[in-house]
Amino acid sequence: MKGVTVAMMSLLLGACASSTVPQQGKWQQNGPDGKPLQTLQLTDGQLSANAGCNQMFGPARIEQGRLVVGTLASTLMACAPDAMQREQTLAALLRSRPQVRLDGDKLLIGEVAQQQVWQPVAAATQPAAPAKPPKPVVVAEPSTTRLIYVAPERRTCVGVAPMQCLQVRDSQQQPWQHHYGEIEGFTAEAGTAYRLRIREIKVVNPPADAPDRRWVLDSIVEQIRIAP
Repeated sequence: MKGVTVAMMSLLLGACASSTVPQQGKWQQNGPDGKPLQTLQLTDGQLSANAGCNQMFGPARIEQGRLVVGTLASTLMACAPDAMQREQTLAALLRSRPQVRLDGDKLLIGEVAQQQVWQPVAAATQPAAPAKPPKPVVVAEPSTTRLIYVAPERRTCVGVAPMQCLQVRDSQQQPWQHHYGEIEGFTAEAGTAYRLRIREIKVVNPPADAPDRRWVLDSIVEQIRIAP
C-alpha cells in the first residue's frame, strides 16, 4: 500500500510540473506549409500578437489560470480577407479571458473542448519581419465627433465569441446598447460612469464580423463613481 501511495504522489507531482501557468515566452501556430500563421508573446506584463496582418498589443496578466488582457490596441492596416478574419477571431479570443496553461513548452489556450495548441518559438528561430508591410487602411471620410455615455458596468454579449461589451448611448433618455469592441485610448473602470467625446472614423471594406467604424477617445467630459 505504501508503494502505491508513493507512486500516485509521483504521478500527481509530475502532472503539476508539466501543466503550469505561462509567465512569459513566445509561441506560434503554423499553417499547412509549416510557415507561422499567428504568433503570441508575453513579456513583463505586456502581450503582443499577430495573425498575419496587424500587430495587436496591450497589458496582460495571468489571473487564476486565465489570461486577462487590458485594452487591446492594434495597428490599422488592410490585408487579405482570410488574414483579417483570423485576426478578428484571435482578438475575440484574447478579450474573452481564456484559460491558459503550459503543457511542457507548448501553450494551451481556451476551454478544454476547443483548446488551441501553440508551439514555442526559440529565440534563434523567430520569424523575420515581412519584407513588405501590408497596405494601410484608407479612411473613407473625415472623422466625426460624438458625445456618448458609457455605463459603469459591462454586459455579456456575443460577437465572434462571447465577450463583455461596453454599454453606450447618445442620451440619457435612450436605452443602453452593446458596443462590440473597445474605444481606442480609453480604459473603462468598473463602477464608474462616463460621458466621453469620441471621434468616429468610417473604415472602407471592413472584413466579415468586423465593425465598419472605429471609435477613438477625444476627451473624458465627465466621470462619476457609482456607489456599490
